Amino acid sequence: MKSPLALTALLLIAAGLARADVVIVQKVNSVGQSGEITVKVSGDKVRTDVSPEVSTITDASTGDITTLMHGQKAYIVIPAAASKEMAEKMAKQMQDAGGATMVTSPAAPVATGKTDKINGYNAAEYTFSNGPLKATIWMSADFPNAKEVTDALAKFRKGGLADMTKAFAPDLSVLPGVPVKTETDFNGQKIETEIVSATEQAVDPNEYQVPATYTEMKLPTLPPPK
Repeated sequence: MKSPLALTALLLIAAGLARADVVIVQKVNSVGQSGEITVKVSGDKVRTDVSPEVSTITDASTGDITTLMHGQKAYIVIPAAASKEMAEKMAKQMQDAGGATMVTSPAAPVATGKTDKINGYNAAEYTFSNGPLKATIWMSADFPNAKEVTDALAKFRKGGLADMTKAFAPDLSVLPGVPVKTETDFNGQKIETEIVSATEQAVDPNEYQVPATYTEMKLPTLPPPK
């Protein structure tokens, strides 16, 4: 029989594992730019390190987004309502750029029957098309901790650019597994995203908070809609 002390230790370890954050590192290549983005998810808080200079903290429960500018030691809070307004403007711009053939709530991606190895994981290929927006997605059904990773990615997509484009983009939640690689092309502008790693690990809770030494900058006033 385990001693009470040992049992307590096991319970604490189990609780710690249950609270472990999900950390996803993605490699992103686009026109003239390449680098890695790190996404850290803890509960409803999502921190995205876009570059050494810029990070965002998203509250998935409210939709509020805080942008940290590390070089300036400053931050801007974008309330959910402002994010929604930006999303609507971007959606209209995409619609105008894409032409009348672009639709909201498009059909789901289609399996091609092709398979490949992406970073050592077996992956099935899917294609998607919505007017000038085309995408190829590789989904891995045997990715470790797939549910935790897909849940984390779903929260990541609740804020920022991903939220702004979701009306026209493929809904990856309907596909089995984890999207280990995506290639998108919009009017000739290509972006390739690939998961480098996805792990469950402890992250300092302070990473989901604005540093005390940072100064708030006010969100610029948006021009009235035309």
